[in-house]
Amino acid sequence: MQFSGKKSGAGRPEKHAVKVLIVPKFEIDKIEGGFPGEAQFFYGHYCAGCKEISIPHSPPSAHFYYNKENAVGLLLTGAGKTAAGLSMMALLGASNYDFSDAVIVSVGCAGGSTGTCVYGDVVLVTAACDLELGHHTGRLELQDPAKGLTWFPDDTSFLDYKCKLLNPALYEKAYSLIQSCPLRTTERTKQVLAENFPGEPWAERAPRVLKGTAVTADSYWKGREDHDNAAAAAEHYRCPDKYAVSDMEEIALMNAAACFGLQDRVVSIRVVVNLDTFLKGESPELLWQKDQDYDKKLSGDNSETLDIFRPGMENLFDVGRLLIDAALAGRL
Repeated sequence: MQFSGKKSGAGRPEKHAVKVLIVPKFEIDKIEGGFPGEAQFFYGHYCAGCKEISIPHSPPSAHFYYNKENAVGLLLTGAGKTAAGLSMMALLGASNYDFSDAVIVSVGCAGGSTGTCVYGDVVLVTAACDLELGHHTGRLELQDPAKGLTWFPDDTSFLDYKCKLLNPALYEKAYSLIQSCPLRTTERTKQVLAENFPGEPWAERAPRVLKGTAVTADSYWKGREDHDNAAAAAEHYRCPDKYAVSDMEEIALMNAAACFGLQDRVVSIRVVVNLDTFLKGESPELLWQKDQDYDKKLSGDNSETLDIFRPGMENLFDVGRLLIDAALAGRL
């Protein structure tokens, strides 16, 4: 099923229509096996056996696959705003693919807003905004460090690329298709939530599909300070739903799609695999030390559970498949 690269008329590349473009951001192991990241399950179901196709002027992080039998493309962008934006721009500008009727399904994992999300939730993104665009200051520079935000908006510049609202007609139709999708959790995950948030009703519920705003930052962060900043950004930009997930790519994807007139054809889902504040016993060193394998970070002193990651990727795929199949059938 490898793309043949045939030419049509006067040496021009043959145009291949893309019905659905799936956009995960990173893969942990191999795309055809091992511990799953955001792409593996989607590749296996929609693009199995397809060889990687080179996209001109794309960053090294970009990996593209196209299945001509079902007209599904899968673009693995790489993590972060720079990789995601450059990868999308390169692919959408490629001369041999036609995205004019495509539905772009952005899929990925995220940090969930503490007090709103639980591990395993899948959030249908209704708006994306950029946490970096504005002004940041250190908390110790505030007159009262115990109060106030450390992020301040800038309403005089950045035009309209600091926040993008997704197409309400499209995401409401999408929500009707996915809102009842059953989602997984684990006993370890439920234990972690119960230990960290005893008696909190929001932490006791089962995972479900939600709607919310994605707040994008250049780096993976945790902590109450930026939790409050993210909530303030979503409110300031008058997003239709409150801040629900933190990510590193969504606003870049939306801006790239807008450059090609495709913003209203984007559907975005994010599965919650951690919370945006530190849990009991955690520290930056425990979570992010470089000499520890990804699947060995869970310990008795660290309540940041990795137990939910694979079930989370399965939740993401189950919800994403409902959207992709509907788009392929012309129902989205």
